[in-house]
Amino acid sequence: MAKTITPAQLFSEIEAGTVPEILDVRNKDDFAASPVEGSRPIPTRNVPVYEVFEDLEEHCRRTPQGAVVICGQGNGSELVAEEFESLGVETRSLEGGTDAWARLLVPKEITGLPGEVRAWQFQRPAKACLSYVIGVPEGRCMIVDPTRHPQPYLDLVAEHGMTVTHIVDTHVHADHISGGPVLAERLGAEYHLPPEDAGGIVPFPNRPLKDGDVLDLGSAVVQTLTMHLPGHTPGTTAFLVSDRLLIVGDTVFVRGLGRPDLTGQAEELARDLFHSVHERLRPLDPATIIAPAHWSSSAEVNDEGLVVTTLEDVFTATLLNEQAIERFVEEIVASLPHAPETYDTIRLVNAGKLAPPEDEMDLLDVGRNQCVASTTLA
Repeated sequence: MAKTITPAQLFSEIEAGTVPEILDVRNKDDFAASPVEGSRPIPTRNVPVYEVFEDLEEHCRRTPQGAVVICGQGNGSELVAEEFESLGVETRSLEGGTDAWARLLVPKEITGLPGEVRAWQFQRPAKACLSYVIGVPEGRCMIVDPTRHPQPYLDLVAEHGMTVTHIVDTHVHADHISGGPVLAERLGAEYHLPPEDAGGIVPFPNRPLKDGDVLDLGSAVVQTLTMHLPGHTPGTTAFLVSDRLLIVGDTVFVRGLGRPDLTGQAEELARDLFHSVHERLRPLDPATIIAPAHWSSSAEVNDEGLVVTTLEDVFTATLLNEQAIERFVEEIVASLPHAPETYDTIRLVNAGKLAPPEDEMDLLDVGRNQCVASTTLA
């Protein structure tokens, strides 16, 4: 029987640089839509399973010992790994395939915060999405931008004896289905979503946050200050934790800016983005840690395995240093790639205006995010 590897183990091995190769045996369209990626580049080949079996010995010869074979659910990859093993090459099949990889959440702690507050960045490598748990051990906590698969958050919360009091979506996401409303109902926590992103009406329990609202997590030091940053969406909200950590949604990334066109208001929101960046972010302490909702490439993962930067580094970027609003807007709008067709549907689901069946939501939730407007930042 072929050896297997779990998604969490694969993530760790990619991080350590010990995966010799990934052999992805899905069809070419599925591979193109959602390749398996991690915190550093991995040699990857895509050979559909039927092609592997058409010339098994040749593909086995080309595959290094210890390679990881991947398919959609883990069945085809296990068959390939078994055949390779019979030919003398030991590989490993990814348990649950890319379906399981799509649900993987990996917590990484953001250290260096003052007082009792602790913060964890949850990385979802299948979509290059980031979510957060912020709180005080044995006290209260909040979850920001949760996915539909919440067990990793709940495990960490239980480990540290915390109670979830707030669940927040920084904006109405277009690239993935939010787990916020369902999780808030399940835990009896307050849910917060900017109603501007949902056309002014949110059809499920929601307490809108006003600019400057404070979410007190139970310590004089641990306060989360609400800051509205329109640009990626009309109502994007950021959270400044203990004057040290800014959870910024899709406003800025380690390399790039949030695209302003997903609500059909590209030029207007590009102007809002300019004002948000220069009027709300620039006055903050340059040492403020910026924690975004996405990353674009493995180059954005730092030596500690985190996708974070500082405000000072953000403002060394060429485009963010652009003071002329007309040129800024022109540069942003001109950089926009075509948005995936599913994004309009996903936004309707996250705004509570559409409720497709679970299997359809699974399909909507597949594929890497494309929320970056510009990757030209230094």
